[in-house]
Amino acid sequence: MVACGKSVAGGEMLVKIRAALGERLVGVFADIPAHTPYQCVQKATAQLKSLGADAVISVGGGSAIDCGKGIALLFATGGVFEPYIVDYTNKGMQRAPMPAPGLVHIAVPTTAGSASDVMPTAAIRDPEAGKKMLFWDERMVPDATVLDPEMAVYAGPQLSAATGMTAMARAIECLYSAHRHPISTGLALHSARLLRRALPRSVTAPGDLEARADCQMAAIMSGTASINAMVSVVHAIGHIVGGRYGLQHGISHSILLAPAMRRMLPAIGEDQYYALEAMGGARDAHSADAAGRRAADLLQAMVDMLPLPRRLRELGITEADLPAIAAATMGDYMIVNVPRPMSASDVESLLREAL
Repeated sequence: MVACGKSVAGGEMLVKIRAALGERLVGVFADIPAHTPYQCVQKATAQLKSLGADAVISVGGGSAIDCGKGIALLFATGGVFEPYIVDYTNKGMQRAPMPAPGLVHIAVPTTAGSASDVMPTAAIRDPEAGKKMLFWDERMVPDATVLDPEMAVYAGPQLSAATGMTAMARAIECLYSAHRHPISTGLALHSARLLRRALPRSVTAPGDLEARADCQMAAIMSGTASINAMVSVVHAIGHIVGGRYGLQHGISHSILLAPAMRRMLPAIGEDQYYALEAMGGARDAHSADAAGRRAADLLQAMVDMLPLPRRLRELGITEADLPAIAAATMGDYMIVNVPRPMSASDVESLLREAL
């Protein structure tokens, strides 16, 4: 069974998938909205069982791939979510191990940056509670990923920009992670280099297959880096505002990343020169901290070229919302990966700068 959203189902992408699968395709679930509401995963799993399918092919961005992961989870557990949810506030990372899925999951990414296809994590939204249910289990990683830049050319400018900035945020946050190491840093740096060059091209020249392929490779590099080193405050806030406001993660990431860099990069000392180089800057006579600030400026200049909102207030977030967002961020399991201690007031200060 193919699982996808309406944009995939209504265009040439599904036509290509149907042609490739032929008689092996027994059905299509084509109603995956943004943020993968859990009711959608339940419906998709019920359809898969009714079709007697033994594999799910998720085609799309992070929402579609997370739906494929959710299908595999519910298929394995008989429809149960709760024991497998990461609840950092109440029980930390403790959760039940996912049973063997008994189902093949193949992912076909069509955007510029989800990397859900190589990561053991998933986020499934509870619309009524206004929050994301977060999962982490090695058995959630799809069995195979098909990277095809010809499947990415249909993503519009804003979707390409937002998903690409999700990958960029992963790469940058890996650079200043408290758990960074040379391998994660190498992957993150080259991911950032590729995205800095290729993401604007993907937006202005959507048919540029080389740029699309570079974005897909960069996304996988950033995803692999982040599972090894972990991300922190930008992604933690993204979970909160995504759950509350139904926002695409890359939009909040693009707004928050440069201000977060100015706060976090000094913690990595001389390695700030690597960040500057990845952002296209020359070392010259910069001090390490000056190099970090310049890297943030260059990142912001790239973001300013993209068709994305610039401030949180453009997303409907008000000053009155900030204390609650900051407090909730402190309960997200990714916040512990910051390279220096960060309080709720520190998070609120970051949010205020981006408002």
